[in-house]
Amino acid sequence: MVSENIFNIYIDEAGDEGFKFTCTKGRGSSKFFVLSAIIVKQELDLNLARLVNELKIILKFQRKDMLAPLHFYKMSHEKRKACISKLYDFKDFKIISIVFQKENLQDSFKTSSALYNYACKVLITKASIFLKQHQAKANFVFEHRRNTHYNEIESYIKKIIDYNRYVLSIKSLTKAQSKCLQLADIIASSTFQAFEPNQYDGDIEPSYLLKLKNNFYNNNGKCIGYGLKIFPSNTNMLMDNKYNWLNLLQISKNDL
Repeated sequence: MVSENIFNIYIDEAGDEGFKFTCTKGRGSSKFFVLSAIIVKQELDLNLARLVNELKIILKFQRKDMLAPLHFYKMSHEKRKACISKLYDFKDFKIISIVFQKENLQDSFKTSSALYNYACKVLITKASIFLKQHQAKANFVFEHRRNTHYNEIESYIKKIIDYNRYVLSIKSLTKAQSKCLQLADIIASSTFQAFEPNQYDGDIEPSYLLKLKNNFYNNNGKCIGYGLKIFPSNTNMLMDNKYNWLNLLQISKNDL
């Protein structure tokens, strides 16, 4: 297989896996859990990674902080917009985001690691459709989680897709070890911000995600269900005026 048919897929999460939505002290669990992937051709990987240092200069990082990872959720709105604009200008990547509306999930998702493992299953399944269409293989890079055993994730993936056909490698790295994981954090956090109501007035912020709408993986112009998968799929979310922005993710023929 030639190098142009090899992709690197960087995977990160946003939100928490808890189900205590009300709390007497502080804020309860998030209503949504997100797992996102940024997909880039292997030969463009270094170019994508260079965006991180460029962003740190734009964001006026001190020299002593240049090695510290970017964390989108800690940034002001203005800084977040700068990050999104930089990714928008780069263009040469695709996005897959899996969004779980946790209040509508069954009890089976509330056991240890069940939600994360199932999110991995859905994301990898969507990624395999993308790879099949491109006759490609991929290196999967997960953001390292302390209590996650990635050999178990690898075994899990082997059960759900044709591993030898689509997978070159699976590994976990920290954000300090991978600049592209820091960009996956931007994608996951942007997706989360588009769905999770804030704790003050219940508003959401879809503008970051909509700026990157043409980067979402789509299948014949269909984004919902492919580049953006909402689970459970029978949710009434699409009927909520707050989420009307989802209609803007439809890909026009001129964008294909």
